[in-house]
Amino acid sequence: MIRVAVVDDHPIVRDGIVANLEESGGIQVVATASGVAEARGALAGADVAIVDLELADGNGLALVRELAASGVRVVVFSAYAGEERVAEALAGGALGYVLKGTPSEELVRAVRTVFAGKSHLSGSVAEQAVSALRAPRRLRITEREREILRLLADGLSNRAIAERLQISERTVKFHVSEILGRLGAENRAQAVALAQQRGLM
Repeated sequence: MIRVAVVDDHPIVRDGIVANLEESGGIQVVATASGVAEARGALAGADVAIVDLELADGNGLALVRELAASGVRVVVFSAYAGEERVAEALAGGALGYVLKGTPSEELVRAVRTVFAGKSHLSGSVAEQAVSALRAPRRLRITEREREILRLLADGLSNRAIAERLQISERTVKFHVSEILGRLGAENRAQAVALAQQRGLM
């Protein structure tokens, strides 16, 4: 018997998933939750969790990571199939990604497949995943890191940057370290040069 938990903040969707799974045989729904907070306390006994990424009280992706890290196999059940969303879910540990609107039989197949330790992706999602793997990785930096890069380019010290942005010097040092690591730079000057080359400034 496969023990399944369902996390979705729409009661009708959640109830429909539960009914379809339990009618399929060999699957028992052991817990349901409407959001991240409720899920954290309710899903410990599940083998597989079906998780919507868009939850009213928080980020479903963070929940995916937590569940995957704890040994629960995760199927994302989402209305969205953007390349970045799919890549983040798979990188976070999800083994399955099924689009809402697909036949209910596919979600059942996904549960059985990921329970066996294999991946199951909806057709269009599989195409997105392959595209993401083939495409060169896009470096992403936060707006705060972009601000700090500009100030580094102006030659400001960590202390001066902290005063300008009204944050602690320790926070500036953390951001600078993150910037150097992401850019593969050995020092601040090289980080600025690489950022300019890549159009990050």
